[in-house]
Amino acid sequence: MGQIRGMIACTLDGFAADTEGGVGWLMPWHEVDYGYSDFAAQIGTVVLGRKTFQQLGSLSADWPYPGKRAIVVGKGLGAPLAAGAETWSGGIPALVDELRAEPSDSWVVGGPMLQSAFLELDALDRLEVAIVPHLLGRGIRLFPEMRAPGRQPELAGVRQFAKGLVILDYRFGLSGRGGVAL
Repeated sequence: MGQIRGMIACTLDGFAADTEGGVGWLMPWHEVDYGYSDFAAQIGTVVLGRKTFQQLGSLSADWPYPGKRAIVVGKGLGAPLAAGAETWSGGIPALVDELRAEPSDSWVVGGPMLQSAFLELDALDRLEVAIVPHLLGRGIRLFPEMRAPGRQPELAGVRQFAKGLVILDYRFGLSGRGGVAL
């Protein structure tokens, strides 16, 4: 049984997107090797929200998740799905059960609303947050207001990369196993 993982980027001031939902501010950090290939090799299924899926077309002409099962959560996608992708409208709790049955890890790509829905259900096993040294001032928060999950994350690692990018690696349910000393 694989883990359900989140990985998402945000600005230093806590925004995952600008006021229009754009992530163009990430472009200067695309050249930074932060281990995405190794991360992606561990993932069998990607889960995207409707807005994230619709935004992919503006970021790249190629489908970024070839060879992976892709689940797009939501209705009214307005764009054709990539080969092998499927829509999901059965609710997040049922999706969590589906992902728990997968043999490899699943990645909740996002965005913030979808990540928050998984957090509220205590469904994430691991959450990696890439902090990008950029200040937007306003935009879409990394996590919108939500009910606090029952399990709180514990810091398992910090990785620093070029151009000041930092990834904080949080795990849920580590209590008693020790975290990272900073």
